[in-house]
Amino acid sequence: MRRTNQERNTADIIKRLQAASASERALILGIFAVLSALLSWELPPPDYLYISHTPLPPAFWFGIVLCTGVALWSSRSPLALFAVLLATFVAWVAAVESTLRLQDSIEGQIVSLRPPAASLSGLTTPVINYVWGLCGMVGGMIGSAIVVFGVATVIKSLRTSNCWAPIILFGTIAGFFLEFAEVRTETGLFVHMSSLLPVFLVWQVGVAALFAYNLTPPSSAAVRPL
Repeated sequence: MRRTNQERNTADIIKRLQAASASERALILGIFAVLSALLSWELPPPDYLYISHTPLPPAFWFGIVLCTGVALWSSRSPLALFAVLLATFVAWVAAVESTLRLQDSIEGQIVSLRPPAASLSGLTTPVINYVWGLCGMVGGMIGSAIVVFGVATVIKSLRTSNCWAPIILFGTIAGFFLEFAEVRTETGLFVHMSSLLPVFLVWQVGVAALFAYNLTPPSSAAVRPL
């Protein structure tokens, strides 16, 4: 049966994507990650799509981005793609829960150090700048480390490229953008805008681009349409 023009066009597009250079791969997956970040920020999940305090859809959107990159430039094994998606979910839950627990611990320490008179005069915890940013860096480090080591267990090119350090370093620094999610107050920073979009955009786009850059595509003889 002859393939339709649409099928041939799709196959040609996939072949061109598979032949992309490292920089082009980073750009392509970075663009996909922009869409993932927007979906993670814009679509609030229902209550049943939570694990503890962690919404699950952001892990799904970003996991799909990484699976797309792996399928295009490394492996189309169902086991490998499942491992990538699972690593993304574990990384996201661990990052969010560790960030929230650390922030709660710091907030508890601040409350315990207040003098008794202060506890009687006000029941709210004072806003301390940079706390969310620093907690976000811890979460960003944990999340990026789990992702890179989890994916590397099934993707050989990531085990041999020595890319784990740049990815974890970038994920840690990008976690500081969680400071943007702090509620704006008179004593707060100008970056406080009550939005998770900055941290979603910076972390997901950067990590996805670094992954794509370090994926080794199959040889031209082995490249086949998806």
